[in-house]
Amino acid sequence: MKKILILALSALTYMGANAQSETFPLYYSQYGMNGTAAYIGKAGAIGALGGDIMSAHYNPAGLGLYRGNEITFSMGLDATSSSANWNGMKAKDSHPVFNYGNMGMVFDFNNGSKNPFRHVQLSFGIDRLMNFNNRTQIIKDNLPTSFVWDNIEQRLIDSYSNDINGLLSNDWVRSGVIDYDSATGNISSYYDNSPLRQIRTVRESGYLNEFSMSLSTNYENWLYLGATLGIPFGDYTCKTALSEEVLVNGNPSGNRYTYTTEQRLSASGINLKLGAIARPAEWLRLGVAVHTPTWYSVDDDFFQNVTDLKSSGGWFNTFEYNMQSPWRFMGSIAFILGKSTDKVQGTISADYEYANYSNMSMTFDENPWLENTLNTSIENAFGSASTIRLGGELKYGALRGRLGYAYFGNPYESKDRNNAGWNYITCGVGYKGKIFSFDIAYAYGKCSDNKYYSYDVYDLTDQTWYADNNPAKIDTKKHLIQATFGIRF
Repeated sequence: MKKILILALSALTYMGANAQSETFPLYYSQYGMNGTAAYIGKAGAIGALGGDIMSAHYNPAGLGLYRGNEITFSMGLDATSSSANWNGMKAKDSHPVFNYGNMGMVFDFNNGSKNPFRHVQLSFGIDRLMNFNNRTQIIKDNLPTSFVWDNIEQRLIDSYSNDINGLLSNDWVRSGVIDYDSATGNISSYYDNSPLRQIRTVRESGYLNEFSMSLSTNYENWLYLGATLGIPFGDYTCKTALSEEVLVNGNPSGNRYTYTTEQRLSASGINLKLGAIARPAEWLRLGVAVHTPTWYSVDDDFFQNVTDLKSSGGWFNTFEYNMQSPWRFMGSIAFILGKSTDKVQGTISADYEYANYSNMSMTFDENPWLENTLNTSIENAFGSASTIRLGGELKYGALRGRLGYAYFGNPYESKDRNNAGWNYITCGVGYKGKIFSFDIAYAYGKCSDNKYYSYDVYDLTDQTWYADNNPAKIDTKKHLIQATFGIRF
Protein backbone atom coordinates (compact mmCIF):
# COMPACT_ATOMS: atom_id res chain seq x y z
CA MET A 1 0.00 0.00 0.00
CA LYS A 2 1.55 2.87 0.23
CA LYS A 3 4.52 4.06 0.81
CA ILE A 4 3.69 7.05 2.91
CA LEU A 5 7.00 8.83 2.72
CA ILE A 6 6.59 11.57 5.30
CA LEU A 7 9.54 12.39 7.51
CA ALA A 8 8.15 11.45 10.90
CA LEU A 9 10.21 13.92 12.91
CA SER A 10 8.87 16.69 15.10
CA ALA A 11 10.71 19.54 16.79
CA LEU A 12 11.65 17.23 19.66
CA THR A 13 13.60 14.97 17.31
CA TYR A 14 16.24 17.55 16.55
CA MET A 15 16.69 18.29 20.21
CA GLY A 16 17.46 14.67 21.05
CA ALA A 17 14.13 13.09 21.95
CA ASN A 18 11.83 10.55 20.38
CA ALA A 19 9.42 11.82 17.74
CA GLN A 20 5.89 10.57 17.31
CA SER A 21 3.78 11.24 14.24
CA GLU A 22 0.09 11.02 13.34
CA THR A 23 1.12 8.74 10.45
CA PHE A 24 2.32 5.92 12.74
CA PRO A 25 -1.12 4.27 13.28
CA LEU A 26 -1.57 4.10 9.50
CA TYR A 27 1.39 1.73 9.14
CA TYR A 28 -0.50 -0.84 11.22
CA SER A 29 -4.01 -0.10 9.92
CA GLN A 30 -3.73 -0.89 6.21
CA TYR A 31 -3.55 -4.28 4.51
CA GLY A 32 -1.44 -4.96 1.44
CA MET A 33 -1.62 -7.56 -1.33
CA ASN A 34 -0.16 -10.65 0.29
CA GLY A 35 -1.09 -14.14 1.42
CA THR A 36 -1.71 -17.33 -0.52
CA ALA A 37 -1.15 -17.41 -4.27
CA ALA A 38 -4.82 -18.25 -4.87
CA TYR A 39 -5.83 -15.21 -2.84
CA ILE A 40 -3.42 -12.94 -4.73
CA GLY A 41 -4.41 -14.34 -8.14
CA LYS A 42 -8.02 -13.24 -7.49
CA ALA A 43 -6.82 -9.89 -6.05
CA GLY A 44 -8.16 -10.88 -2.65
CA ALA A 45 -11.81 -11.12 -3.76
CA ILE A 46 -12.64 -14.14 -1.56
CA GLY A 47 -15.09 -12.58 0.91
CA ALA A 48 -18.06 -14.54 -0.41
CA LEU A 49 -16.12 -17.39 -2.03
CA GLY A 50 -14.22 -18.72 0.96
CA GLY A 51 -12.34 -21.98 0.75
CA ASP A 52 -8.97 -20.24 1.31
CA ILE A 53 -7.08 -20.04 4.58
CA MET A 54 -6.76 -16.26 4.06
CA SER A 55 -10.49 -16.09 4.82
CA ALA A 56 -9.49 -16.07 8.49
CA HIS A 57 -8.18 -12.51 8.08
CA TYR A 58 -11.02 -11.10 5.96
CA ASN A 59 -14.26 -13.09 6.29
CA PRO A 60 -13.77 -16.09 8.60
CA ALA A 61 -17.09 -17.57 7.46
CA GLY A 62 -15.20 -18.59 4.31
CA LEU A 63 -13.47 -21.30 6.33
CA GLY A 64 -16.88 -22.95 6.70
CA LEU A 65 -16.70 -24.13 3.10
CA TYR A 66 -13.84 -26.52 3.87
CA ARG A 67 -14.66 -30.24 3.60
CA GLY A 68 -11.33 -31.58 4.76
CA ASN A 69 -8.11 -30.76 6.54
CA GLU A 70 -5.41 -28.65 4.90
CA ILE A 71 -1.94 -27.28 5.60
CA THR A 72 -0.54 -24.45 3.45
CA PHE A 73 2.72 -22.53 3.17
CA SER A 74 3.39 -19.49 0.95
CA MET A 75 6.54 -17.61 0.01
CA GLY A 76 7.86 -15.50 -2.85
CA LEU A 77 9.67 -12.36 -3.96
CA ASP A 78 8.62 -8.75 -3.31
CA ALA A 79 10.36 -6.08 -5.42
CA THR A 80 9.42 -2.46 -4.74
CA SER A 81 10.82 0.52 -6.66
CA SER A 82 10.35 4.25 -6.17
CA SER A 83 10.83 7.24 -8.45
CA ALA A 84 11.12 10.70 -6.90
CA ASN A 85 10.71 14.00 -8.74
CA TRP A 86 11.54 17.39 -7.22
CA ASN A 87 11.33 20.35 -9.61
CA GLY A 88 12.35 18.11 -12.52
CA MET A 89 15.23 16.43 -10.66
CA LYS A 90 14.53 12.70 -10.70
CA ALA A 91 15.97 9.79 -8.75
CA LYS A 92 15.09 6.10 -8.82
CA ASP A 93 15.72 3.29 -6.38
CA SER A 94 14.54 -0.29 -5.81
CA HIS A 95 14.69 -2.95 -3.14
CA PRO A 96 13.77 -6.63 -3.81
CA VAL A 97 13.34 -8.90 -0.76
CA PHE A 98 12.24 -12.42 0.09
CA ASN A 99 8.55 -12.43 0.94
CA TYR A 100 6.87 -14.58 3.55
CA GLY A 101 3.22 -15.15 2.70
CA ASN A 102 1.50 -17.48 5.13
CA MET A 103 1.61 -20.72 7.04
CA GLY A 104 -1.54 -22.23 8.41
CA MET A 105 -3.77 -25.22 8.92
CA VAL A 106 -7.50 -25.95 8.86
CA PHE A 107 -9.11 -28.91 10.63
CA ASP A 108 -12.59 -29.93 9.51
CA PHE A 109 -14.94 -31.91 11.78
CA ASN A 110 -17.88 -33.65 10.07
CA ASN A 111 -20.93 -33.76 12.35
CA GLY A 112 -23.02 -35.88 9.98
CA SER A 113 -26.02 -35.06 7.80
CA LYS A 114 -28.52 -35.22 10.69
CA ASN A 115 -26.87 -32.37 12.56
CA PRO A 116 -27.93 -28.98 11.12
CA PHE A 117 -24.38 -27.75 11.71
CA ARG A 118 -22.94 -30.20 9.21
CA HIS A 119 -19.28 -29.19 9.60
CA VAL A 120 -17.18 -27.28 12.13
CA GLN A 121 -13.70 -25.98 11.33
CA LEU A 122 -10.84 -24.96 13.58
CA SER A 123 -8.02 -22.97 11.99
CA PHE A 124 -4.63 -21.58 13.02
CA GLY A 125 -2.28 -19.50 10.94
CA ILE A 126 0.36 -16.80 10.70
CA ASP A 127 -0.18 -14.58 7.68
CA ARG A 128 1.60 -11.50 6.42
CA LEU A 129 -0.79 -8.59 5.97
CA MET A 130 1.71 -5.89 5.00
CA ASN A 131 5.28 -5.48 3.74
CA PHE A 132 7.06 -2.17 4.42
CA ASN A 133 10.22 -2.77 2.39
CA ASN A 134 11.13 0.18 0.16
CA ARG A 135 13.98 2.56 -0.58
CA THR A 136 13.60 6.10 -1.95
CA GLN A 137 16.14 8.75 -2.88
CA ILE A 138 15.37 12.46 -3.31
CA ILE A 139 17.82 14.94 -4.85
CA LYS A 140 17.50 18.74 -4.60
CA ASP A 141 19.95 21.14 -6.27
CA ASN A 142 20.86 24.81 -5.90
CA LEU A 143 18.96 25.27 -2.65
CA PRO A 144 19.35 28.88 -1.40
CA THR A 145 19.31 27.83 2.26
CA SER A 146 20.22 24.64 4.09
CA PHE A 147 18.30 22.32 6.33
CA VAL A 148 20.58 23.55 9.13
CA TRP A 149 19.51 27.18 8.65
CA ASP A 150 15.86 26.53 7.87
CA ASN A 151 15.27 24.17 10.73
CA ILE A 152 18.01 23.36 13.22
CA GLU A 153 19.50 26.73 14.14
CA GLN A 154 16.14 28.29 14.92
CA ARG A 155 15.18 25.36 17.13
CA LEU A 156 18.50 25.62 18.96
CA ILE A 157 17.96 29.32 19.55
CA ASP A 158 14.41 28.72 20.79
CA SER A 159 15.34 25.82 23.07
CA TYR A 160 18.82 26.67 24.39
CA SER A 161 18.87 30.46 24.55
CA ASN A 162 19.41 30.30 28.33
CA ASP A 163 21.10 26.89 28.55
CA ILE A 164 24.76 26.99 27.51
CA ASN A 165 25.51 23.48 28.77
CA GLY A 166 22.51 22.07 26.91
CA LEU A 167 23.57 23.81 23.73
CA LEU A 168 27.15 22.59 23.91
CA SER A 169 25.94 19.01 24.37
CA ASN A 170 23.81 19.13 21.20
CA ASP A 171 24.87 16.75 18.41
CA TRP A 172 24.86 19.49 15.77
CA VAL A 173 27.27 21.61 17.80
CA ARG A 174 29.52 18.74 18.88
CA SER A 175 29.87 17.48 15.31
CA GLY A 176 31.01 20.89 14.06
CA VAL A 177 28.07 21.58 11.75
CA ILE A 178 27.00 24.49 13.96
CA ASP A 179 29.37 26.94 15.68
CA TYR A 180 28.48 28.45 19.03
CA ASP A 181 30.31 31.52 20.34
CA SER A 182 29.93 31.37 24.10
CA ALA A 183 31.23 34.95 24.45
CA THR A 184 28.58 36.53 22.23
CA GLY A 185 25.95 33.80 22.30
CA ASN A 186 25.87 33.72 18.46
CA ILE A 187 24.92 30.54 16.61
CA SER A 188 26.14 30.13 13.01
CA SER A 189 27.06 27.50 10.46
CA TYR A 190 29.27 27.17 7.40
CA TYR A 191 26.14 25.91 5.61
CA ASP A 192 24.17 29.14 6.15
CA ASN A 193 22.75 30.81 3.04
CA SER A 194 24.92 28.99 0.49
CA PRO A 195 23.85 27.24 -2.70
CA LEU A 196 23.58 23.60 -1.70
CA ARG A 197 22.94 20.17 -3.12
CA GLN A 198 20.82 17.94 -0.90
CA ILE A 199 20.48 14.18 -1.13
CA ARG A 200 18.08 12.29 1.10
CA THR A 201 17.58 8.52 1.24
CA VAL A 202 14.69 6.86 3.05
CA ARG A 203 14.94 3.14 3.73
CA GLU A 204 11.81 1.45 5.06
CA SER A 205 11.69 -2.16 6.21
CA GLY A 206 9.52 -4.43 8.29
CA TYR A 207 6.26 -6.31 8.25
CA LEU A 208 2.81 -6.71 9.77
CA ASN A 209 1.98 -10.35 10.52
CA GLU A 210 -1.11 -11.74 12.20
CA PHE A 211 -1.54 -14.93 14.18
CA SER A 212 -5.12 -16.12 13.86
CA MET A 213 -7.32 -18.60 15.72
CA SER A 214 -10.59 -19.19 13.90
CA LEU A 215 -13.79 -21.15 14.46
CA SER A 216 -16.34 -21.61 11.68
CA THR A 217 -19.37 -23.73 10.89
CA ASN A 218 -21.76 -24.71 8.11
CA TYR A 219 -25.49 -24.60 8.80
CA GLU A 220 -27.41 -26.95 6.46
CA ASN A 221 -25.12 -26.11 3.53
CA TRP A 222 -26.58 -22.65 2.97
CA LEU A 223 -25.34 -20.48 5.85
CA TYR A 224 -21.71 -20.25 6.92
CA LEU A 225 -20.57 -18.47 10.08
CA GLY A 226 -17.09 -17.72 11.38
CA ALA A 227 -15.07 -15.81 13.96
CA THR A 228 -11.35 -15.05 14.20
CA LEU A 229 -9.32 -13.89 17.14
CA GLY A 230 -6.43 -12.02 15.57
CA ILE A 231 -3.13 -11.24 17.26
CA PRO A 232 -1.18 -8.97 14.89
CA PHE A 233 2.46 -8.17 15.51
CA GLY A 234 4.86 -6.15 13.44
CA ASP A 235 8.02 -4.15 13.15
CA TYR A 236 8.41 -0.95 11.13
CA THR A 237 11.86 0.61 10.72
CA CYS A 238 12.60 3.84 8.88
CA LYS A 239 16.22 4.87 8.30
CA THR A 240 16.92 8.27 6.78
CA ALA A 241 20.16 9.89 5.66
CA LEU A 242 20.26 13.59 4.78
CA SER A 243 23.47 14.94 3.25
CA GLU A 244 24.05 18.56 2.19
CA GLU A 245 27.04 19.79 0.22
CA VAL A 246 28.04 23.40 -0.45
CA LEU A 247 28.25 24.33 -4.14
CA VAL A 248 30.87 26.74 -5.50
CA ASN A 249 30.03 28.11 -8.95
CA GLY A 250 27.56 25.24 -9.32
CA ASN A 251 30.16 22.56 -8.53
CA PRO A 252 30.55 20.41 -5.40
CA SER A 253 33.06 21.89 -2.93
CA GLY A 254 33.61 18.70 -0.96
CA ASN A 255 32.29 20.33 2.22
CA ARG A 256 29.35 18.27 3.40
CA TYR A 257 27.68 16.87 6.48
CA THR A 258 25.35 13.88 6.97
CA TYR A 259 22.44 13.58 9.36
CA THR A 260 21.10 10.03 9.91
CA THR A 261 18.09 8.82 11.86
CA GLU A 262 16.51 5.48 12.61
CA GLN A 263 13.07 4.94 14.08
CA ARG A 264 11.79 1.51 15.08
CA LEU A 265 8.16 0.78 15.92
CA SER A 266 7.54 -2.66 17.42
CA ALA A 267 3.85 -3.35 17.95
CA SER A 268 1.56 -6.16 19.03
CA GLY A 269 -2.19 -6.13 19.39
CA ILE A 270 -5.50 -7.97 19.41
CA ASN A 271 -8.73 -7.82 17.40
CA LEU A 272 -11.87 -9.79 16.56
CA LYS A 273 -13.33 -10.57 13.11
CA LEU A 274 -16.88 -11.86 12.54
CA GLY A 275 -18.37 -12.98 9.24
CA ALA A 276 -21.25 -14.72 7.50
CA ILE A 277 -21.84 -16.15 4.02
CA ALA A 278 -25.27 -17.08 2.68
CA ARG A 279 -25.95 -19.28 -0.36
CA PRO A 280 -29.52 -18.47 -1.45
CA ALA A 281 -28.94 -20.33 -4.73
CA GLU A 282 -26.37 -22.75 -6.07
CA TRP A 283 -24.96 -20.05 -8.33
CA LEU A 284 -24.90 -17.19 -5.78
CA ARG A 285 -23.06 -16.41 -2.53
CA LEU A 286 -23.37 -13.28 -0.39
CA GLY A 287 -20.96 -12.37 2.37
CA VAL A 288 -20.61 -9.78 5.14
CA ALA A 289 -17.87 -9.24 7.72
CA VAL A 290 -16.92 -6.76 10.41
CA HIS A 291 -13.52 -6.22 12.04
CA THR A 292 -13.16 -4.54 15.40
CA PRO A 293 -10.30 -2.06 15.80
CA THR A 294 -6.92 -3.53 16.64
CA TRP A 295 -5.61 -2.32 19.97
CA TYR A 296 -1.82 -2.08 19.79
CA SER A 297 0.93 -1.70 22.35
CA VAL A 298 3.97 0.03 20.82
CA ASP A 299 7.65 0.28 21.72
CA ASP A 300 9.24 3.24 19.92
CA ASP A 301 13.04 3.57 19.63
CA PHE A 302 14.83 6.51 18.03
CA PHE A 303 18.44 7.12 16.96
CA GLN A 304 20.12 10.16 15.44
CA ASN A 305 23.68 10.98 14.43
CA VAL A 306 25.36 14.03 12.85
CA THR A 307 28.72 13.71 11.05
CA ASP A 308 30.89 16.58 9.87
CA LEU A 309 34.29 17.38 11.45
CA LYS A 310 33.45 14.56 13.84
CA SER A 311 30.50 12.35 14.66
CA SER A 312 27.96 12.78 17.46
CA GLY A 313 24.73 10.93 18.25
CA GLY A 314 23.15 7.85 19.79
CA TRP A 315 19.99 6.02 20.80
CA PHE A 316 17.38 7.53 23.11
CA ASN A 317 15.21 5.87 25.71
CA THR A 318 12.41 3.61 24.50
CA PHE A 319 9.04 5.35 24.40
CA GLU A 320 5.91 3.27 25.09
CA TYR A 321 2.35 4.08 24.06
CA ASN A 322 -0.83 2.57 22.55
CA MET A 323 -2.47 2.86 19.13
CA GLN A 324 -5.85 1.90 17.72
CA SER A 325 -6.79 1.08 14.12
CA PRO A 326 -10.26 1.82 12.64
CA TRP A 327 -13.29 -0.46 12.34
CA ARG A 328 -13.66 -2.31 9.01
CA PHE A 329 -16.89 -3.30 7.27
CA MET A 330 -17.03 -5.64 4.27
CA GLY A 331 -19.65 -6.80 1.80
CA SER A 332 -19.07 -9.48 -0.85
CA ILE A 333 -20.80 -11.27 -3.73
CA ALA A 334 -19.76 -14.28 -5.80
CA PHE A 335 -21.25 -16.01 -8.80
CA ILE A 336 -20.62 -19.74 -9.31
CA LEU A 337 -20.36 -20.75 -12.96
CA GLY A 338 -21.07 -24.37 -13.82
CA LYS A 339 -21.91 -27.36 -11.65
CA SER A 340 -19.63 -29.42 -9.44
CA THR A 341 -19.87 -32.30 -11.92
CA ASP A 342 -18.77 -30.16 -14.89
CA LYS A 343 -15.19 -30.41 -16.06
CA VAL A 344 -15.12 -26.67 -16.76
CA GLN A 345 -16.25 -24.40 -13.93
CA GLY A 346 -15.58 -20.86 -12.78
CA THR A 347 -16.26 -18.06 -10.32
CA ILE A 348 -16.62 -14.29 -10.48
CA SER A 349 -16.37 -12.42 -7.19
CA ALA A 350 -16.31 -8.88 -5.81
CA ASP A 351 -15.54 -7.44 -2.37
CA TYR A 352 -16.15 -3.97 -0.96
CA GLU A 353 -14.47 -2.72 2.22
CA TYR A 354 -14.98 0.53 4.15
CA ALA A 355 -12.80 2.04 6.88
CA ASN A 356 -12.69 5.52 8.41
CA TYR A 357 -9.05 6.25 9.19
CA SER A 358 -9.85 9.44 11.10
CA ASN A 359 -10.95 7.09 13.90
CA MET A 360 -7.39 5.91 14.47
CA SER A 361 -5.96 7.10 17.76
CA MET A 362 -2.86 7.17 19.98
CA THR A 363 -2.76 7.03 23.78
CA PHE A 364 0.02 8.43 25.96
CA ASP A 365 -0.73 7.86 29.64
CA GLU A 366 2.00 10.21 30.82
CA ASN A 367 1.65 12.91 28.16
CA PRO A 368 -1.98 14.00 27.61
CA TRP A 369 -0.86 17.13 25.74
CA LEU A 370 0.95 15.05 23.11
CA GLU A 371 -1.99 12.63 22.94
CA ASN A 372 -4.46 15.44 22.25
CA THR A 373 -2.17 17.08 19.68
CA LEU A 374 -1.60 13.89 17.67
CA ASN A 375 -5.21 12.70 17.80
CA THR A 376 -6.37 16.10 16.58
CA SER A 377 -3.86 15.82 13.73
CA ILE A 378 -5.20 12.34 12.90
CA GLU A 379 -8.78 13.63 12.74
CA ASN A 380 -7.73 16.48 10.45
CA ALA A 381 -5.36 14.50 8.21
CA PHE A 382 -7.33 11.31 7.52
CA GLY A 383 -10.77 10.39 6.26
CA SER A 384 -12.73 7.39 5.03
CA ALA A 385 -11.46 5.08 2.28
CA SER A 386 -12.97 2.27 0.23
CA THR A 387 -11.30 -0.87 -1.04
CA ILE A 388 -12.67 -2.77 -4.04
CA ARG A 389 -11.48 -6.23 -5.07
CA LEU A 390 -12.57 -8.05 -8.24
CA GLY A 391 -11.53 -11.60 -9.11
CA GLY A 392 -12.23 -14.40 -11.51
CA GLU A 393 -11.21 -18.04 -11.62
CA LEU A 394 -11.53 -20.65 -14.37
CA LYS A 395 -11.30 -24.33 -13.43
CA TYR A 396 -10.52 -27.08 -15.91
CA GLY A 397 -10.27 -30.35 -14.08
CA ALA A 398 -7.43 -29.96 -11.58
CA LEU A 399 -6.04 -26.84 -13.29
CA ARG A 400 -6.81 -23.27 -12.26
CA GLY A 401 -6.43 -19.90 -13.96
CA ARG A 402 -7.04 -16.59 -12.14
CA LEU A 403 -7.27 -12.84 -12.81
CA GLY A 404 -7.96 -9.93 -10.50
CA TYR A 405 -7.98 -6.19 -9.89
CA ALA A 406 -7.91 -4.32 -6.58
CA TYR A 407 -8.20 -0.66 -5.63
CA PHE A 408 -7.07 0.43 -2.17
CA GLY A 409 -8.51 3.88 -1.47
CA ASN A 410 -6.53 6.90 -0.30
CA PRO A 411 -6.94 7.27 3.50
CA TYR A 412 -6.05 10.99 3.50
CA GLU A 413 -8.86 13.51 3.89
CA SER A 414 -7.29 15.97 1.45
CA LYS A 415 -6.54 14.07 -1.74
CA ASP A 416 -4.38 16.99 -2.93
CA ARG A 417 -2.29 16.86 0.25
CA ASN A 418 -1.17 13.27 -0.20
CA ASN A 419 -2.03 9.99 -1.89
CA ALA A 420 -1.60 6.57 -0.31
CA GLY A 421 -4.01 4.75 -2.62
CA TRP A 422 -2.90 1.70 -4.60
CA ASN A 423 -4.05 -0.09 -7.75
CA TYR A 424 -3.23 -3.77 -8.32
CA ILE A 425 -3.54 -6.08 -11.33
CA THR A 426 -3.06 -9.76 -10.54
CA CYS A 427 -2.99 -13.15 -12.23
CA GLY A 428 -2.19 -16.72 -11.30
CA VAL A 429 -2.34 -20.41 -12.15
CA GLY A 430 -2.60 -23.51 -10.01
CA TYR A 431 -3.04 -27.24 -9.71
CA LYS A 432 -5.36 -28.84 -7.17
CA GLY A 433 -5.05 -32.60 -6.86
CA LYS A 434 -6.65 -34.91 -4.35
CA ILE A 435 -3.80 -34.51 -1.86
CA PHE A 436 -1.35 -31.90 -3.11
CA SER A 437 -1.94 -28.43 -4.51
CA PHE A 438 0.41 -25.84 -5.94
CA ASP A 439 -0.40 -22.25 -6.91
CA ILE A 440 1.66 -19.36 -8.22
CA ALA A 441 0.56 -15.74 -8.64
CA TYR A 442 1.89 -12.40 -9.81
CA ALA A 443 0.72 -8.96 -8.67
CA TYR A 444 1.66 -5.56 -10.06
CA GLY A 445 0.86 -2.59 -7.86
CA LYS A 446 1.25 1.16 -8.32
CA CYS A 447 0.88 4.20 -6.07
CA SER A 448 1.18 7.50 -7.98
CA ASP A 449 1.65 11.08 -6.85
CA ASN A 450 2.50 10.32 -3.26
CA LYS A 451 4.29 13.26 -1.64
CA TYR A 452 7.33 13.58 0.60
CA TYR A 453 7.26 16.63 2.86
CA SER A 454 10.82 17.26 4.00
CA TYR A 455 10.74 19.61 6.99
CA ASP A 456 9.27 22.81 8.39
CA VAL A 457 10.86 26.16 7.52
CA TYR A 458 11.22 29.10 9.90
CA ASP A 459 10.38 32.54 8.51
CA LEU A 460 12.47 35.23 10.20
CA THR A 461 10.11 38.00 9.07
CA ASP A 462 7.03 36.89 10.98
CA GLN A 463 8.85 34.38 13.23
CA THR A 464 6.53 31.54 12.26
CA TRP A 465 7.12 27.90 11.26
CA TYR A 466 5.68 26.94 7.86
CA ALA A 467 5.23 23.43 6.45
CA ASP A 468 7.17 22.41 3.37
CA ASN A 469 5.19 23.78 0.40
CA ASN A 470 7.34 22.18 -2.31
CA PRO A 471 7.28 18.42 -1.63
CA ALA A 472 8.88 15.80 -3.84
CA LYS A 473 6.45 13.63 -5.77
CA ILE A 474 6.89 9.88 -5.38
CA ASP A 475 5.70 7.10 -7.68
CA THR A 476 6.01 3.61 -6.19
CA LYS A 477 5.66 0.29 -8.02
CA LYS A 478 5.51 -3.21 -6.60
CA HIS A 479 6.11 -6.59 -8.26
CA LEU A 480 5.07 -9.58 -6.15
CA ILE A 481 5.57 -13.23 -7.12
CA GLN A 482 4.09 -15.73 -4.68
CA ALA A 483 3.93 -19.54 -4.55
CA THR A 484 1.76 -21.67 -2.27
CA PHE A 485 2.12 -25.35 -1.41
CA GLY A 486 -0.84 -27.20 0.10
CA ILE A 487 -1.48 -30.66 1.52
CA ARG A 488 -4.97 -31.99 2.22
CA PHE A 489 -5.63 -34.97 4.44
